Amino acid sequence: MNPFLNPTTGLPLLKHFLFDESRLRRMSIKQVERYRDKALKKIVKYAYTVPIYNKKYKELGIHPNDIKGIQDIKKLPYITKKELAENFPDDVVPQSYNKNRAQIVSTGGSTGKPISIYTDFYLFSESIGAPLRLFHSLNLNFRKLKMANIGTFFPNRAGHEVQKAVYSKLPFFSNFRNRLNINAFDPIKEIIDKLDDFKPDFILSYPVTFQNLAYLKNKGYGKNIKPKILESSGYILDEYTRRYVQDAFGCRMLSVYGSVEGYSEAPIAFECLEGIWHINYDFFHIETINENMELIGPNKRGHIVVTKLFGRCEPIIRYTGMDDWVTLSPIYKCKCGLCTPIFKDGVEGRISSSVVLPNGIIYPGASFDVVSLVLNEFKPRKIKRFQIVQKKIDEIEILLVIDEDLRNVGPSVDLLFKKIKERYDKKIGSDIKIDIREVEENEIKSSPFKPAPLVISYLTQEDREKVLY
Repeated sequence: MNPFLNPTTGLPLLKHFLFDESRLRRMSIKQVERYRDKALKKIVKYAYTVPIYNKKYKELGIHPNDIKGIQDIKKLPYITKKELAENFPDDVVPQSYNKNRAQIVSTGGSTGKPISIYTDFYLFSESIGAPLRLFHSLNLNFRKLKMANIGTFFPNRAGHEVQKAVYSKLPFFSNFRNRLNINAFDPIKEIIDKLDDFKPDFILSYPVTFQNLAYLKNKGYGKNIKPKILESSGYILDEYTRRYVQDAFGCRMLSVYGSVEGYSEAPIAFECLEGIWHINYDFFHIETINENMELIGPNKRGHIVVTKLFGRCEPIIRYTGMDDWVTLSPIYKCKCGLCTPIFKDGVEGRISSSVVLPNGIIYPGASFDVVSLVLNEFKPRKIKRFQIVQKKIDEIEILLVIDEDLRNVGPSVDLLFKKIKERYDKKIGSDIKIDIREVEENEIKSSPFKPAPLVISYLTQEDREKVLY
């Protein structure tokens, strides 16, 4: 039976749809904290029936009754990506769990070996308030919004499985007909033609996909594409790409942060119209740790640790496998109306894609990007794409793709190269070899069926450990 028409599943969904989005606005901070305490206790009690967690908790002498609220989460052990992978498929859900009602989705493997995660309709139902909150913060009417998602729609990937399990069962809701899914790895001219026909109000995709679309938009394609908001996900959005795309489409471009492990349809955090990265902290509990797996205080950069406070299926509690750098700040009262913890500097990139210097300094991708700072000083925007590649501990390449139509307009390419080199020398010193090269677009590297990242590092773990420890 269609779960939306089944009263035992449809009515709870309706309740979540109507009330969860507004929870952070209608509740006081103390009320939200009580809600979070209750949600954690519930999810830990459930996790105790899951073999992987049951074993870890018993080894440490932990019982669900020991967890009274969020303040006790420090008593619980971390769970790693390797552990989830090794215990799939039987030990990551209760033995009584009906796997036939679940979908299996796989991560993209951007932090190493891909892993598979169980999701089900209840996860969608209990998390629906999170995406609704994002739309509300952007002043978008979810019911009337025409949304285009340019993502990864292959079997077992999140977009494909959610479409099959959820959105395909909603033909009777007219607003869900206003959803267009496009594979990001289709030819870019086909993508822009589909968008031109669809005329979306809202587009979600990867930064590099937006950059390619913006290039075509500047060349006269997609005249009917006039979105209200562009939403970037999956990779770091550098400031040059943001401005390049915003100039082309004439609207704001913001970021959203989510994961397959946390459930891809529910953003962990998102950027509001004020440019503040709000954490959906009634749906997720976020911590940060250092290289020694020790908790660190607020306003200090660390590795993200995620706990999912909703749903059942496959619980995610103190998960360290996201591999991202963030700076967690306490409750922030924003002009947009939300009062939440925030990511002070957004999501700064993958730990594995950070730049490591001989003196032991680590730069997450976003903080090493001085290319955007230089390029944003000049117009026209003649750089189509760029990528930072660390080849050795003391050797870094900056690869730039030039728009041939603008090559001889404005400041010379040689001047741009010179300014970028000067800025890097000032930031990291002249002892590090910085090689700035013009390349063809096909020389910007990416893995199969993944967008090209901002930073690629060829350092081995041994290379890193030599200078870090």
